[in-house]
Amino acid sequence: MTFVRLGRAVAICALLAGLPRVALAAGLVPPRLSHAGEAVDPRPAGGSVTVTLELTIDEQGAVTDARAVDPPGEACPAELQEAAVAAARAFTFEPATRDDAPVAARIRYAYVFPAHEPPPPPAEPVPPPSAEPAVAPDEAEPTYGAAANVEAPPREPTKRSLSREEMTRMPGTRGDPIRATELLPGVGRPPAGGGNPVLRGANLNDSQVFAEGAPVPLLYHFGGLSSFAHGRVLESVDVFPSNFSVRYGRKAGGVVDVRFRDPRTDGLHGIADVSLLESSLLLETPVTDKISVLAAARRSNIDAVLGAVSSEDFAITSAPVYWDYQAIATFKPTERDRIRLVSWGSRDSFRFLLKKPADFDPMIRGAISETTSFHDVQLGYRHRFDKGSEFTTEITYGRTDLESKFASIANGGFGIHQLQGRSELALVVTPAIRVVAGADVLANHFDARYDGLPEPESEGGLPMAVSTQKATSVRARDWILQPGGYLEVGVRPVSRLLLLSGLRADYNDFVSRGSLDPRFTARWEVNDGTVVKAGLGRFTQQPEESRVVAPIGNPALGLTHSTHLTVGAERKIGGNVTLAAEGFAKWLDGIVESTPDRVAPFYLNSQRGRAYGGELFARWSPTGRFFGFVSYTLIRSERRSPGEVWRLFERDTPHILNAAASYKLGHGWEVGAALRYTSGTPYTPVVASTYDAANDVYVPRAGARMSARNPAYVRLDARVEKKWTFQVWSLSVYLDVQNVLNSPNREGFSYSYDYRTRDGMRGLPIFPALGLKGEL
Repeated sequence: MTFVRLGRAVAICALLAGLPRVALAAGLVPPRLSHAGEAVDPRPAGGSVTVTLELTIDEQGAVTDARAVDPPGEACPAELQEAAVAAARAFTFEPATRDDAPVAARIRYAYVFPAHEPPPPPAEPVPPPSAEPAVAPDEAEPTYGAAANVEAPPREPTKRSLSREEMTRMPGTRGDPIRATELLPGVGRPPAGGGNPVLRGANLNDSQVFAEGAPVPLLYHFGGLSSFAHGRVLESVDVFPSNFSVRYGRKAGGVVDVRFRDPRTDGLHGIADVSLLESSLLLETPVTDKISVLAAARRSNIDAVLGAVSSEDFAITSAPVYWDYQAIATFKPTERDRIRLVSWGSRDSFRFLLKKPADFDPMIRGAISETTSFHDVQLGYRHRFDKGSEFTTEITYGRTDLESKFASIANGGFGIHQLQGRSELALVVTPAIRVVAGADVLANHFDARYDGLPEPESEGGLPMAVSTQKATSVRARDWILQPGGYLEVGVRPVSRLLLLSGLRADYNDFVSRGSLDPRFTARWEVNDGTVVKAGLGRFTQQPEESRVVAPIGNPALGLTHSTHLTVGAERKIGGNVTLAAEGFAKWLDGIVESTPDRVAPFYLNSQRGRAYGGELFARWSPTGRFFGFVSYTLIRSERRSPGEVWRLFERDTPHILNAAASYKLGHGWEVGAALRYTSGTPYTPVVASTYDAANDVYVPRAGARMSARNPAYVRLDARVEKKWTFQVWSLSVYLDVQNVLNSPNREGFSYSYDYRTRDGMRGLPIFPALGLKGEL
């Protein structure tokens, strides 16, 4: 019989050893505990143990982040730290205030598990002592909105975020936080080959992933195996499927914002992870009491596992290889200032040989290869003023290179130097008025060459009969300057109502067009735990460079505009359950599409679009052994060209159902599973073909545009992990299996020479990743 006794939490009233004291600023009132949860002591018996926690408390008094400060060891076992963290996440506080205005705060907190002996059988159950936690006033540290680990009330009506614990424990992702976002509401299935996420019916190119405010050119390695960054380097990944803040521009769909964390300052830490898919290493340490550094790197093991593969049809001459890295150095000269140097980069390469011509076109044979890489470095500075105001400025330089060859069809290269500067002042005018003003300037210099066939139709095109196409050659080099600025004013006419009005201005000198985009959002806290929200705004997107440059593009292209509307409500139940429901709509005009038969000027801003639907989201936060969520999205995404009726868009997926759960069994064991169901995407069917005697090929004939639909996408992932915790380090063995059911998940077809028969092209088959991970 296991005896369980509930611990008693007590306050820290003196400075903890090795932790800096934070002076209480004038006018600051620290958080005050209003409700305390109780932790279950998993030990049958033991002495008194104190777990030191760091709690982040938002402006509503909810605990948004909790972590153990000290590394697990014999004096403070990992299971007690987990129990204390789980209990603390359910705490609620009266929020900290500065000059009577609520502010977020970070505090030090001690949770004490008292000594106890196993009860003599048969003993009556011992009533648990009541928790009496409190907060030491001199341990309260006010934060100012942009602090990386403080989740302030969102400005946008829709902001989907996962905690660090959820991101790294999501089944089927191998701890990859960015891939975990694919399970969130409103996120559609990307096409084979990956790319930017499909957010609420938008096109891939309509959305953008940002890393520390800079655009990410390559989100995934090889179509979705892993994202570009080590999961343990990320502080947060926020998904804005629509109605995003004026801080973001140049896109008409949605935004994914990725932020890197500061290195830890409490000693040397490291993670080494080796699996069949990839190997990674992360190290971080303080250099002085003001400087800390972090470095992480990953490399794929695919080439070692795959080796040389050859058949009658193809030969892999260079197995797929990818690697990426991140490096961070942080200098904090004062408690109010931070200077940070961040660098990140990625590279993918592969090569194989088609020995036999494709059935439907004898011209498609030969070498196929691609190498893609990008490298970024950013220098940033942040200063926090009194009363919550803050100034940040960053300058980022990036270099992206792409070299590709596709048999006899195309051969090209693309290089771009990117320089971005961003400065922002967040000014707290009064407790009820906050103003954010910023400048965001992006300058790109590109150098492109291309020899081959013209680009296929922008949407819904059929397979090309290569032999009937006329090759083209392009050389282009130019600068593109895109200055932008934004202003946002937040007003609380009453304490429970937040009104945000924003305006963003952008200009693109490549197409000589500018835009002014007004945006408005409102959040009303009906009562404790219930929020009603709405947003309406305008968004603008520039055309892709390849569709503007002559002779393959239209230099007269203009801008694409979209209008977003979102209404919804969310309800928190207890300390760990959140329910949310939202309705949304997007209207687009000036969408770039190919001209009929792809004749000059090749592209026009002639298409219109719309997407509308609703989302349901139920989430159980990781407050103990269990976490999980279920989401459902109902959506319709349509397009209309001149002279046509509304039709389905190629990324339309009417039904998206996601569910994920993870449970800690105890003794270091954890199991989890994730299920994803998505309706198949529409496509234009081939209904017949015509023989072209001059080129000795069959030319496909199209049916009604987007009149057929691929089968549904179904994927079940599973994960099991066993962890051993030692005095200063831990060791884990895990098995993370993608597509447990080995579902074909077809998207696209390969055709016979005369297009009379076809085979479905299946997606990633069952993919088990067995790995070993050590953590210091």
